[in-house]
Amino acid sequence: MLPRASYYQQKAMADKFKNPARYRLDFIKENTFNRVWSLRMTRLRVILVSLAVVAGGAALIWVFFAYTPMRQLLPETLSGDLRNQYLEVALKLDSLEQAARINEAYIANVAAILNDEIPADSAMAAAAAQVALSDSLLAASELEKEYVRRYQEEERFNLSVLSPIAAEGMIFNSPVPAGTEIADKGNPATGVSFANSAQLPLAAVYRGTVLGVFTAADGTSTIVVQHPNDFVSVYSGLADVYTAQGRKVAAGQRLATSARGAGTVYELWHNGTALDPREYISF
Repeated sequence: MLPRASYYQQKAMADKFKNPARYRLDFIKENTFNRVWSLRMTRLRVILVSLAVVAGGAALIWVFFAYTPMRQLLPETLSGDLRNQYLEVALKLDSLEQAARINEAYIANVAAILNDEIPADSAMAAAAAQVALSDSLLAASELEKEYVRRYQEEERFNLSVLSPIAAEGMIFNSPVPAGTEIADKGNPATGVSFANSAQLPLAAVYRGTVLGVFTAADGTSTIVVQHPNDFVSVYSGLADVYTAQGRKVAAGQRLATSARGAGTVYELWHNGTALDPREYISF
């Protein structure tokens, strides 16, 4: 007589020959109850397929927002030029609203005068109560005209007020190693000059494209780099140049080394206006 197997031996044998749990998805034609298509999967395959579907959906959404105009709806994705255009449009809209309020006050004053509702000599006071700024019925004095003319002449070619707006979101690196001595500390209009020392490495302050490499009469070189948002970097007084015209450069990439006794200078420009690099770069 064969010995009777223990409970644990029987359970081990049952688990060994037990079929894994399976799941089936059937598509049945309702009229004839015929199975049109059937899909059988184990629990592991169901989990893997579900993960693949979720990952595929996430990848599709990412491609949709990354390579279509819809990406402009995401925060912090507007280019500097488009952000400047939105700002300009907002300023113009505010000016148009103010002009519309002034015109409405002017028309209301004229109508009130014609209807004998207010005397003609009190039209200015009535307009001032409706519009916070000067009423269009009140002519500007000669002093005001002179002030406006002088301000317009002084600010006509001054575009530096827009530079901080264009630089929003841009982080400029220092073109020289930390601790480098600045030779010219009092004249930011001509850029930042560094102490005359040979082999001072100079790097790109931001990503961009090299517009040109020029050689001066004294044998030193000058590099001009175009950055996004209309910023331009100019490196002058260089000895060895490691880049060329048309090349793409990354922030921190070595561009050249300084020449001894040449007076190495870094300049930052925006839309043709010279900026003080120390306001945008921590040297």
